[in-house]
Amino acid sequence: MRPLLVALLVFFQLQLSFAHPQTPLNPAAAKVRAQVQALPIGGELTVIMPGGREYHGNLKSIDSDSFSLREVDLKSEITLRYEDVKNVLKGYGRPGFGGRRVHPRRNLIAGLCVIGGLLIPVIVAVASDKS
Repeated sequence: MRPLLVALLVFFQLQLSFAHPQTPLNPAAAKVRAQVQALPIGGELTVIMPGGREYHGNLKSIDSDSFSLREVDLKSEITLRYEDVKNVLKGYGRPGFGGRRVHPRRNLIAGLCVIGGLLIPVIVAVASDKS
């Protein structure tokens, strides 16, 4: 009797798993899923949506078609589907001017531009000095 019961349970379990087949992701969504799966649970990330909206937070969970993050500015959990996301970046920055968070990479680029802008007049002045 027990082997028959086990066989029936396995049969019904297989039926349930085939009843909800997973739809394959498009290439852009598969890229986003790979970016998310490269991050550790609890890791910091920035999610960029197609409309330009950004979410900053810690990765909470990863599913086959979506992922969840704890958004630090909204102080709530957000679940996003891979198809709805444009890009995922590792880490997030501090709030900048106007209260918007600025990704650390953008901070680095802006800092280098400011330093370059300050050094160019010094270099031009030293090069044009004839003494």
